[in-house]
Amino acid sequence: MKYFQKLALPALLATSMAGTAFAAEGLYSMSDLEEAEVFDSTGQEVGEVEDILMGNDMSVHSIVIETDEVMGLGGKEVVIQRGSFTVMPEPGKQGFDEMEYEVHLELTKAQLKEQPEYSEDWWNKTSAALQQAWEKTKDVSESAWENTKEATSSAWHDIEEGAEDLGDKIEEKTD
Repeated sequence: MKYFQKLALPALLATSMAGTAFAAEGLYSMSDLEEAEVFDSTGQEVGEVEDILMGNDMSVHSIVIETDEVMGLGGKEVVIQRGSFTVMPEPGKQGFDEMEYEVHLELTKAQLKEQPEYSEDWWNKTSAALQQAWEKTKDVSESAWENTKEATSSAWHDIEEGAEDLGDKIEEKTD
């Protein structure tokens, strides 16, 4: 298992909780989120958080859930992308030393079974796709910045010329 640094996540998880009817905590601990109980959309417990995966921008990309064992058969690890779950403190277990979380999926048990299995193949494909997207975003951002600088410079030049022309016209009229 890959393990990401234990960090306090100021509002990074909040993006996965938008639209949820509970008060955001403002600060979430990855180490406390690991092993949190996970519930499907019907409220049935379906597993626990095994890992938290982050992208290049250090925001939560997805969580890995180890599904419950069924009839003595081991569960499997599945990837749940940000936007498909919410995180909330367990009732009565809040505060610096007592924080425990629950994860609530917007998926049924059947939909959970359809989620990608956390494997080396999934990791390699997803990592490559995210890296490519990151590079493309960087290139687009740099290009946009250059275009903005050029347009601003051109606009400033036009303003200077207009001001000079106006000054010349005023000077002609006052002579």
